[in-house]
Amino acid sequence: MLWRVSMEFKSIPAILRFSISKEEASVQFYRDMVSKTVNPATKSLFEVLIQKEQGHIASLQLEIEKLGHTLDSGNEAIDPPFHWEEQLDTEYPILNMSFADALLLAIQKERAAFRLYAKLLATVRSEPLSQVLLELAEEEMRHVLQLEKEYETIMHRKG
Repeated sequence: MLWRVSMEFKSIPAILRFSISKEEASVQFYRDMVSKTVNPATKSLFEVLIQKEQGHIASLQLEIEKLGHTLDSGNEAIDPPFHWEEQLDTEYPILNMSFADALLLAIQKERAAFRLYAKLLATVRSEPLSQVLLELAEEEMRHVLQLEKEYETIMHRKG
């Protein structure tokens, strides 16, 4: 998976809005995966991940509100659009993806999200924002660990 990020944030709300856009993209990715796979267990996995990412969005929106802002209150002249690109490497066709392969794909995605939040964390000086980004990075890593545990369980059953 490749992440290319061009970031020059001028405010805490800008970073939060960027993070929301990343989480929304993850929700859309997992929805696309649900629509492209036929395995019920795989569909269920992606649906759970959708719920978790939606929880992240709600947390980020709350942080924006705590600052007295809304999602629509961004000033594009002050906070330019941010560009980031994500590319997943998959060896398997999504339509017939096994549950194990879906887990591996989700692990890649969640690791990339962790790296993104860690990179954002290194760019901020605000203690409250650092805490929010740290919590998001930790949550993404918890997702990775949960998915890896599930993957190991499945592979142990096969082996």
